[in-house]
Amino acid sequence: MSKDICTCAPLRRLTRRITVLYDHHLQDCELSITQYSLISRIGRKGPIANITLAQDMGMDRSTLSRALKPLMAAGWIETVDLPADAQLDKRSFALQLSRDGRAKLEQARPYWRRAQDEIDRLLGPDLARNFNDLIEDAYTRLQEEA
Repeated sequence: MSKDICTCAPLRRLTRRITVLYDHHLQDCELSITQYSLISRIGRKGPIANITLAQDMGMDRSTLSRALKPLMAAGWIETVDLPADAQLDKRSFALQLSRDGRAKLEQARPYWRRAQDEIDRLLGPDLARNFNDLIEDAYTRLQEEA
């Protein structure tokens, strides 16, 4: 590959376009794709340590904290104590969905599904599958270098 080709710029352009598609579908339930991703991940894995969630989401802890604030203010995510033997550091705590958070996730899931279906339709089944495999492979390789 040429040394003059930037990987970041076209990738960021693509992620912005995909984000617009998800956000468009999720706007009726007043969530962004980032917010949906957080409540979905917490719903699947919760209670989950904040540090573990940040790692799973590929975020640093301060970015995660900023993203969680409106979700916690809305009452969809609540904190719970980690057992003493599970403490990762003094600032670690666990997150879980509240009852309202589970309801919000259930409300939002069909909107997310419509967005995902649109992206799959636009990309076609082969490209969509290959694209997701490529993304996971690239992320894994880059994580190995971190």
